[in-house]
Amino acid sequence: MDYIGTIKRGFAYTWEHKFLWVLGFLAALGSGSSFSGTNYSSSGGDMAGMEQWMTPERVAALTGGLIAFSCVAVIVGIILWLVALSARGGLIGAVAQLEQGTGKPTFGSAFRMGWSKVWRLAGMNIVLYIVPFILFIALTAAFIIPVAGLAFAAGGGEDMSGMAAALGGVGLVAMCLLCLLIPITIVLGFIQPFAFRGIVLRDMGIRESIRHGWQTLKAHLGDIILLSLAFFLVNIFIFLVAAAILTPVALVVGVPLIALSGSDATVITGVLATLGIAVGLVIFALVSAIATAWQSSTFTLAYLEWTGKNVTIEA
Repeated sequence: MDYIGTIKRGFAYTWEHKFLWVLGFLAALGSGSSFSGTNYSSSGGDMAGMEQWMTPERVAALTGGLIAFSCVAVIVGIILWLVALSARGGLIGAVAQLEQGTGKPTFGSAFRMGWSKVWRLAGMNIVLYIVPFILFIALTAAFIIPVAGLAFAAGGGEDMSGMAAALGGVGLVAMCLLCLLIPITIVLGFIQPFAFRGIVLRDMGIRESIRHGWQTLKAHLGDIILLSLAFFLVNIFIFLVAAAILTPVALVVGVPLIALSGSDATVITGVLATLGIAVGLVIFALVSAIATAWQSSTFTLAYLEWTGKNVTIEA
């Protein structure tokens, strides 16, 4: 396999067809999300005031608001996930069309290609990862429950020698099994992109696509590892370029933010800080979109070379 040529063609398609950037942004947007909280520390007086403020009515209102927020967050997360699957499917289909010369895809036609397969793509991901996910939850619980039991027994002043040995053994077994999930998850991570392309480019069903992904992985393991290594090295280069671009932006943002923390803060410093953060986010989103589009394009070209270009793509 001509790795350098494949990487160059993937970059050429990405650079010449800018709508792939938008698809790359959408694919990256819904690929994961995180929620973070802020640490709060208070004095004893603050806690006393908090206890007086937290009446049953307010607790009920806060609980209801938290549940409502969680439900909305889950719904938004599912929508973003489906959009990301559709965008990734569109990326794959558009690049295959360009490689075959069978059409001139646009953003709309590419996204429709992905959306037409979105439920099968979602089902494939669920089927592929549901068992490891359930095992992870079960094994995590099997590790945490013994620890909690030991802590509870220690608080009650009971003799824990026998219980500690039994619960410690259960926790150790759970930790060992959790470690075994790591290589399984890595293998599934290699199967998933081939199964994804089997659905988009070969109109396969869920189970057939997973088998196709496993067979492709076994048949081309060496080439896949080498291409993954090339991706890793190129991504390091992209990171360094992005860091070089974002460092001046960080300095532009940092100085006004430091000024804002002092007593001599002005409206201008606030505006500069806001603009700097906005510019930084835009640059980060652009780099992420281009990198996602390039990597998906290159992997699709490699997939076509490994499995044959006799694919049928619905426009």
